[in-house]
Amino acid sequence: MCSARVLLLLAATVAVQAETYISRVDGSTQPYRVHLPANYDAAKPIRLDVILHGRNAKITPESFLAAKPHVVTDRIELEVYGRGNNAYRWAGETDVFEAIAAVRAKYKIDPDRIVLRGFSMGGAGTWHLGLHHPSMWAAIEAGAGFTETIVYAKRTQLTPVERAGLHIYDAVDYAPNIQLVPTVGYGGEIDPQLKASQNIKEAVANLTGLRALWLVGPKTEHKWHPESKATSEAFLAQHLPRKANDPYRFLTYTPRFGDGRIEALETMYQPATIEQAGSTVTTKNVAMLRLPAGQYTIDGQKLTGTVFHKADGRWRKGEPKGLIKRTGLQGPIDDAFMDRFVSIGEPDPTFAANWKRHMNGELLRASAPVNDAHLILWGTPETNPTLKKILPKLPIQWAGGKLTVKGQTFDAATHALAMIYPNPLNPSKYVVLNSGHTFGTKDFEGTNALLYPRYGDYAVIEKASGSVKLSGYFDSRWRFADK
Repeated sequence: MCSARVLLLLAATVAVQAETYISRVDGSTQPYRVHLPANYDAAKPIRLDVILHGRNAKITPESFLAAKPHVVTDRIELEVYGRGNNAYRWAGETDVFEAIAAVRAKYKIDPDRIVLRGFSMGGAGTWHLGLHHPSMWAAIEAGAGFTETIVYAKRTQLTPVERAGLHIYDAVDYAPNIQLVPTVGYGGEIDPQLKASQNIKEAVANLTGLRALWLVGPKTEHKWHPESKATSEAFLAQHLPRKANDPYRFLTYTPRFGDGRIEALETMYQPATIEQAGSTVTTKNVAMLRLPAGQYTIDGQKLTGTVFHKADGRWRKGEPKGLIKRTGLQGPIDDAFMDRFVSIGEPDPTFAANWKRHMNGELLRASAPVNDAHLILWGTPETNPTLKKILPKLPIQWAGGKLTVKGQTFDAATHALAMIYPNPLNPSKYVVLNSGHTFGTKDFEGTNALLYPRYGDYAVIEKASGSVKLSGYFDSRWRFADK
């Protein structure tokens, strides 16, 4: 793909710029499109609408960049590629924020007028990004899409590990965060995917003071009804610019989505909440906070600072000692592929092929550790020197043809280990053993709701059958959980 910017003009009222950036994740070139108003003034801050596209099995970077432009008048519109069809999960999620950063570096964007919107798969992406990162947006507009996995994807036979992993991307679990962002939820009256916004609406039925608009397109299938669209546009404009949220109430199941305040949980994949009114902060299931520098009363304790952690039931100033699951270092295995990573050893060919086809990228390879990247180690201690070097500092044993994980021993010749852990050589990054994404080709090709974790933080897999013999999550301190 050519990395040069292409400017297309259609009459005097339409300008679309087809642009690219280099992704930090894998050094690949990723596309995005920017629609500019004819009267754009580079000296004045302007509204930015971030547009998430729907699923298109035939989409390519080239077809995406060549799509027909449309007219904008009072804003810039950013169309995000999202690395294709993944509902803006994993590296697809990273692409959204990298594209926004690229646009903000080139254009004078008003940070209090950034709106997120999408339809169908883009609606699913809007629900997840909007409710996971509510303080990022001035407003969101989600059309159709999906907001949970079990019913939508017909996945009723799930392991406990898989069910816990659904708390990462099931947007309905984060529905209370709608309190922080003006929201439009839309679906056509005869569109089965109307259920997406209904799920959110039902989940927040008991909350008051919401800035939410629930629209149903009369006698409409899987598309926007024109009158509903006009109503939505007016609602979004009415709620710009962003208003301060006081009190602030936020919920998460993982520090990956901490909204800039929650950095660690006491128990992963269980609800964790923060409520802040002025300098008074109340938490539940939170182990670490990052707040603007100041004086606070946190769960009844008076403290001064910016970073706080809980130990032995008491809040303390500063960061905790030792390993802790924290924002960007909390697992599961699939989380490693949201930021820069390099492979050492020969990667699994299926993972490499899926990364190229379904994530629009190329795997970066290295012969030795790289400081600014997660390490993906392939092979055995005998074939991979880096794995052999760090093995004594991992919570497993792998020697003499035996593999011992969580007190269980397996034949290393007939079993494979997949695992994520803080890199002993650089604890601010992950090390992953013998795994790419834990979902496979059929999951990429099926509904995007299937792109959820299968192994958790570790798994022992029988090579001949592919069956998982052991899997689970480390606790909040990266130790094997008792249960």
